Amino acid sequence: MTESKKLYISEIILISRKKETARRIKFDPERTIITGTNHTGKSSLLKSIYWTFGAEPIFNKRFKEDNILSLVKFELNNVPYEIIRDGRQIAVFDYNGNLIHKSQSITNDLAPFLSKLFNFYPLFPKQDGTFIIPPPAYLFLPFYIDQDKSWSNTWVSFNNLNLIKGYKKLVINYHSGFLPNEYYNLNKEKEIFLQKQSELEKEYNMTSKILTDISEKLSDATFNIDINTFKDEIKKLLVEYEILKTKEDKLKNVLLDLHHLKMMYEVQIDLITNAILESNKDLSFATNVLEEHIDCPMCGTHFENSFLERFEIAQDEEKSRDLLLDMKSELKDIESRISKEADKLNSNTVELSKINELLESKQGNIKLKDVIESNGRNQVKQIFDERKSDLIYEITVIKEELVELEKNIKKFKDRKRKQELDSFYSSKMSSFIRKLDIYTLSDDSYSTFNKQIDNLETGSSKPRVLMAYYFAFLHLIQEYSTTCFCPIIIDSPNQQDQDEFHLDKIYSFINANQPTNSQMIIGAAEVFENELEGHKIILTEKFALLNEQEYPAAIAEVSNKLFLLYD
Repeated sequence: MTESKKLYISEIILISRKKETARRIKFDPERTIITGTNHTGKSSLLKSIYWTFGAEPIFNKRFKEDNILSLVKFELNNVPYEIIRDGRQIAVFDYNGNLIHKSQSITNDLAPFLSKLFNFYPLFPKQDGTFIIPPPAYLFLPFYIDQDKSWSNTWVSFNNLNLIKGYKKLVINYHSGFLPNEYYNLNKEKEIFLQKQSELEKEYNMTSKILTDISEKLSDATFNIDINTFKDEIKKLLVEYEILKTKEDKLKNVLLDLHHLKMMYEVQIDLITNAILESNKDLSFATNVLEEHIDCPMCGTHFENSFLERFEIAQDEEKSRDLLLDMKSELKDIESRISKEADKLNSNTVELSKINELLESKQGNIKLKDVIESNGRNQVKQIFDERKSDLIYEITVIKEELVELEKNIKKFKDRKRKQELDSFYSSKMSSFIRKLDIYTLSDDSYSTFNKQIDNLETGSSKPRVLMAYYFAFLHLIQEYSTTCFCPIIIDSPNQQDQDEFHLDKIYSFINANQPTNSQMIIGAAEVFENELEGHKIILTEKFALLNEQEYPAAIAEVSNKLFLLYD
């Protein structure tokens, strides 16, 4: 089984260029507690971590309106990286500050890149049935307990999760380790072999048909193939193709000239129209403004301005109107010519297309004839017989590979393996619900890791049941899964007005049952000295997570990365 990776978040920088404020937060490798009263920005800070990686948590409106850009410093198996996000623009940098990826599309571009970085390779179906490597939200889903939804339902911490059809079951099977990366890699390999098998079987059927046809023709004494006939036909087609191509070029040039002429007439008609409207200025306008030559406004082509002479003759309004009518009539003639030439060009294009199709067909036929001619009548059957035998062998080898692959795939769905995962999960659940003072759940309600527990409890006990579930699943991931183990982020564990006794149970449970060697970040409204162990960061200003003092240093640090992001 592939060794799983481990993600560690070391720092986040949040910047509002709109307000010229910023905030830098450094995280402890083991546990950080972000504490403060309501509206001091705890949740927004935690959500910003995932948002930077391309997930879409549920932000409040005020925070979104500040147009925050964020930079997260992280380590993956002790190798440092940085990721920056500004709107939909995201860029990733290596430990030397070199840009290694940038993207505007999370699903189509960022997700495949991060899948390689995090060793996250499941293939999940979209609602339209096509399969994709899922976006980053599906990687982080088991590790984020969101204050807005996660304390009432499971696997709902991010927006737009319904992009994946039946995502909950797929995420549970993947992250639990029941259907890990190896399972999806084997399925990819299986699809490649199935496609190759299909191609070989098509070739086999075609070869068999050709062999049958050739056998029949070889038995015919009049069997004869005239290669020169095919070659002569192709030569004639090529000559016809060149004639049509030359004609096409001439038609395009004629059309171009006509369009230039049309534009010149349109300019002149506008000038006459204006002159009629200002009849007292028309002659001086034509004399002083119009030049002896006119350039096409679109292409710059140079035309003699015979129009100027005609305009000088039309010195009164009536003659100007007559000239205007003449010009419009001539313009209609030009437009008619343009239409006719365009029809000729379209017709010529159709003929070219037909010649192309005939050429491809003839050239395809002559290949077979050349083979037959070069090998001789008596060798043809032997050639196709040998190819048929080769195809049978190749198809047999692929079928054997598919049988072996199917065995390996079935190992992940083996009943004993499923029972092993269920046993581990149920034992953790049994232990955890007792520690959290839950005694109403039946053993059957958590007998398997893929059972839904959202509606098993109500009231103040429900958050504690969900806490037990999340931690049981995290321990299952650590024990059996190949997924990248990410920082565990818990937002506001004090839900449903827990009394002092049960709140103490929750905090003691977190202290004692955090998975080994994992990083945890907790957001809590008020934490007393001995309740939650870990490095504490206290937020004090309401509606002011960011401040002006940190802005100069923060913007200076990210400026070069922003330049590379938008370069």
